[in-house]
Amino acid sequence: MAYVKITFVHWLTPSWAWFKLRDSSSVTLRRLRRDDIDEVIEIEKEAFSPLWVSAGFKRDINNRYASYLVACLDETAAVDGARGELATGPVGSELSLWSRLAGRIGLGAPTDRTMGQTSEEYELAGYVSVWYQGEEAHITEIAVRQILRGRGIGELLLIGSLRAAIEYGSKVMTLEARVSNFIAQRLYQKYSFKSVGVRKGYYSDNREDAVIMTTPPIHTEEYARMFDELQDVYEVRWGKIAFEGDI
Repeated sequence: MAYVKITFVHWLTPSWAWFKLRDSSSVTLRRLRRDDIDEVIEIEKEAFSPLWVSAGFKRDINNRYASYLVACLDETAAVDGARGELATGPVGSELSLWSRLAGRIGLGAPTDRTMGQTSEEYELAGYVSVWYQGEEAHITEIAVRQILRGRGIGELLLIGSLRAAIEYGSKVMTLEARVSNFIAQRLYQKYSFKSVGVRKGYYSDNREDAVIMTTPPIHTEEYARMFDELQDVYEVRWGKIAFEGDI
């Protein structure tokens, strides 16, 4: 199976982007549509690198061995306060600090375009892609808009990908994460992913190693009970988990 590099960025949100969605019920998961692709590619480039070789969304949108889910903002998903103020507020020194921190771990710094966006300028908050081979489901990419990170959207996408894998009939789910990204690893561990190996020099931007993580069997009653409990906890914190159509 051809593995695609994954970077999950959930652990740090710069102070200029500290705002709240009213709740995660303002975000709905659904399958990728063809008219979503340009926006998904924007999120992909922002999360990974402008030079990132984009996934084959157009080619694979109807591939029965792949699942692409997007997190959609509804019309009530405005921030508490005018989102446009983010572009004009005092961001200078804070943004410089964020840029230095981001550079150290191989993340892109926020752009003026991202900082200035309003809720009318985009519909999608993030996406996840999952590939199926045999009994395994593999998360190849998961990304959330930089300005919306830290709001539970990444976990929502992970929940959606696990639901899709269980519905597909997969027995385990796997992924890669940067060895330095402990917060992402803790989120995955929360859903019973375990480290099973390392891919040396996996990330092309800084040759960082990737930790390979996999779940126990996800089709068992034991995992189903644990997964249901975690979804209940998620809904208490972030709001109702909403899906549009089949996943």
